Amino acid sequence: MVKWIVRGVIGVAALVLILVLAVTGWAGWRFVGSQPRLEGEIRLEGVTAPVNVVRDQYGVAHIFGETDADIYFALGYTHAAERFFQMDLYRRTAQGRLSELFGERALRADIRARTLGFPEAARHALANLSDEARLAIEAYVSGVNARLEQGNPAPEYLFLRTRPEPWTLADSASVVIVLADDLAAGEGEDRERARASQVLDGLMLEQFLSAFPDWAPTTLKDDDINAAFGAIRRESLPPPPGTQPDNEPGSNAWVVSGNRTETGAPLLANDPHLGLSAPSIWYFTRLNLSFGPVLGASLPGTPFITLGRNAHGAWGFTNTGFKVIDLFERDPETVQLNTRIETIEVRGQRDPFELTVRETAEGPVLDPQWFDLTGFDSEALVVRRSTVSDPDNRVADATFSIMRSTGWQEFVEAGRGWTAPMQNMHYAGVDGTIGYTTAGLLPIRDEDGEWTGFVPFEELPRIANPAGGSIASGNNLPAGAAYPYPLPGRYAVHRAVRIEEMLAERRRHSLEGFMTMQMDVTSALAQAILPALLAAQPESELGLQALARLEGWNASLDADGPEGLILSAWLRVLTESVWADELGSMARYFRGPRPVFVQEVLTGDASSWCNNVTTTPVETCPVIAGLALDTAMAELARTNGSDISSWRWGDHAQGYFAHPMDSLPLLGDMFGVRVPVGGDGTTVNVANFSYAGEGFDIVHAASLRAVYDLADLNNSRFIHGPGQSGHPLSPHYRDLAALWSRGEYFQIRDDWTPESAPQGSRRLTLRPN
Repeated sequence: MVKWIVRGVIGVAALVLILVLAVTGWAGWRFVGSQPRLEGEIRLEGVTAPVNVVRDQYGVAHIFGETDADIYFALGYTHAAERFFQMDLYRRTAQGRLSELFGERALRADIRARTLGFPEAARHALANLSDEARLAIEAYVSGVNARLEQGNPAPEYLFLRTRPEPWTLADSASVVIVLADDLAAGEGEDRERARASQVLDGLMLEQFLSAFPDWAPTTLKDDDINAAFGAIRRESLPPPPGTQPDNEPGSNAWVVSGNRTETGAPLLANDPHLGLSAPSIWYFTRLNLSFGPVLGASLPGTPFITLGRNAHGAWGFTNTGFKVIDLFERDPETVQLNTRIETIEVRGQRDPFELTVRETAEGPVLDPQWFDLTGFDSEALVVRRSTVSDPDNRVADATFSIMRSTGWQEFVEAGRGWTAPMQNMHYAGVDGTIGYTTAGLLPIRDEDGEWTGFVPFEELPRIANPAGGSIASGNNLPAGAAYPYPLPGRYAVHRAVRIEEMLAERRRHSLEGFMTMQMDVTSALAQAILPALLAAQPESELGLQALARLEGWNASLDADGPEGLILSAWLRVLTESVWADELGSMARYFRGPRPVFVQEVLTGDASSWCNNVTTTPVETCPVIAGLALDTAMAELARTNGSDISSWRWGDHAQGYFAHPMDSLPLLGDMFGVRVPVGGDGTTVNVANFSYAGEGFDIVHAASLRAVYDLADLNNSRFIHGPGQSGHPLSPHYRDLAALWSRGEYFQIRDDWTPESAPQGSRRLTLRPN
C-alpha cells in the first residue's frame, strides 16, 4: 500500500514537473519568439512593391521603397516590431485606458486623461488632417497592424497575460497629445503660487517665486528683436504675470552661422531633455522619400521625423516654457456647466468605473477628489484652460511640412498649423541661413489674466541670420522687454549662461567642439555660489574635509570625482533648510533645487531666508550652510565610508532608463538600464535627480544628442540611449547606453543603398503577398 502511495506521489510530482517545464518552455518560446525579425523576406498585404528595411550596426532603420506609402507602411511595421508595447502605453495614457492593463493602480492616471479631454483632443487632431498627411498615417497604421497580425509583438504581453488591440489613426493622434501635455507649462506654476501664497506674502512670496533675473541671457537679443518687431506696438497689454525660473525638464539647442565655423558652413546642436526610459522615446530612422531623404528621430506611433534633417537643412527643438495652461477659480453660482460620463474599464473589477466630468466653455473642472487643489479656494471651481486641447491642432501636418521644407521660409511657414507644445525651433540650411522661430498658440491675457486671444503667427518670436551669428536656447526666456508681447512662463537660466559662455570662448567652432559642449558638466550655478559655500562654517571633520576638496574646484561635476556628490548632497539638505521653516506644512510641495532662488539667497538680496524663523537665534547663511554640510557628509559617510577621495559622483549619478517591468522579481534587471553620468540639473549635459528621495538616480537627461554639419550633412552625428529596440533580448536594446554615457556619436548617412549597405547591416525585405 505504501509503495503505491509513493508511486502515486512520484507520478503526480512528475506530472507537475512536466507541466511546469511545458509552461516554462512555452513562455520562453513566446519571449524569444517576440524578437523583431531583422533579415530575410516577409510577404504581407499592404505593400505594392518590395520595401527594404536595412538596419545598420547601431540598429538604425534605413527604409527604401518605390512609393512613399510603402515607406510609411514599412516604418509602421518596423515601429511595431521594435516598440509596440511602448506605443500601446502612449495611446492608453492619452485615452485614459491604462487601467485595462494595470488595474486600479492606474485609475488616477486614466481619470486625469479623461477629465482633461485628451481623447477628444486626439479626435480633433485627426479631423484636421490634410489628405496627404492622412494617407501617410493610413499607410503607417496598415504597417503597424500587419506586424500585429503576425502575433506576439512584444514580450511584455506575456507577463500581462493579454494581447494587443489593432492600431488606429486615432491612436497615432493620441501619441502626440501625450507629449504635448507633458511639455506644456503653466499648471505647475499656478499650483506653486496658490500653495506658496498660503504661507508667504509680499516680498517673500516674490523672492521665493523669483522672476527671471536681469543678468540671465535671453535667446533673442534686444537689437534683433527691435529690428524684427520694432513696428509692432501693443500699448494696452498688461505687464507679464510672471517669468519664473527653474531647471525643470527642458532642452538645449544652439546654431552658429558659417562665419563662426571652421568649415564656413553653419553648425547646429540639439539635445532635448526628457524623462529617461527603456526604450528611448525616439527611434532613429532614415526615410528615402520621393522628395528626398529625411532622417533623424521618429516618435514611435507616428510616421514622421520629428527632429532631424533633410537634404536642404536641419532643425532642432527646445521647449519654449511659455505659459499655455492656466488654472482659474470660478464661482460655481455663475459659471455654466455641462457634464459627461466617462466609463473606464478596470482590470480585476467586474464593473467599470464611471467618472462624471464637469466642463465649462474654458475647459474642464478639476475634481478635488482626484486632483490635489491645495492652496485654491475650496468654495470655488478650479477650471483648467490649455492650448493642448485646442480643436485647431494641426501638428501632424506641420511636422510633415517641416520634413518637406526646402529652405528657411518654408520651414517657418510649416509651423503655422502648430498648436502645442510650443517649441523653440532652431534651423540651419545648406544655403548658409540660420534661424530661430517659435510655433504654437501663445495666449494673450488681459489685466485679470483672462485669455483674450493668441499672438498672431507672424508676430511670434522669430529671427533669421542675427547680427551676432549665433542663437542659443537652454530653455531660457526667448526674448526680453523689447518683444512687444508679455512672455509669462517657466524658464531655466544656468544652462544658457554656460552655453553662451562657451560660444563666446572661440571665434570659430567645429563639429567636435559642439559635441564637447553637449557633454559639458561645468555648472554656472556652482561657479556663482561656490564663494558663498566656501564661507560655510561646518563643525564636523568630514565637513571641513569636504570644504577643502572644493577649494580651487572648477565647478565641473565630473563622474569620476567626488565634488559632484558633495555638492549635490549638500544642496539637497541646504535647500530644505532654507525654506522649510517659512513654508511649514507647504514645504513638502517644494522639494526641489530652485537654483535661481538659491543663488539669490547665497549671493544676493534674499539672505534673510537663511535665518530659521522657528528659533530665537538669528542664523546666517555660513552657519546654516555649515550645518547642512555636516548633515550631508554624515549621510554620505554611512554609505560610502569616510574616505572622501574614494567617492565618485558617477557611482551615484546613474542614468536610469526606466521600464514598467523593471521591478519584476528575477527578470527586472533584464528590462532596466543604468549607466554612470556626470553633471546635474544646471549643467549643459543635464542630469536631474529627485530631491524628494535619498539616492541620486538620474531620471531626466538628454533623450538624444545631435550635431548637424551643414558643410557635409552626412558628417552629422547622433546618439540616444539606451538603444533602438524595445525587446530586452535584442542586441540593440542597450547597446547605445554606454556610448550615450561617454558622449560618443555615430553618423546616419544617406549616401548608400541596400546593395551598398555598410558592413554589419542586416536587411529585411517586405514583399507584396
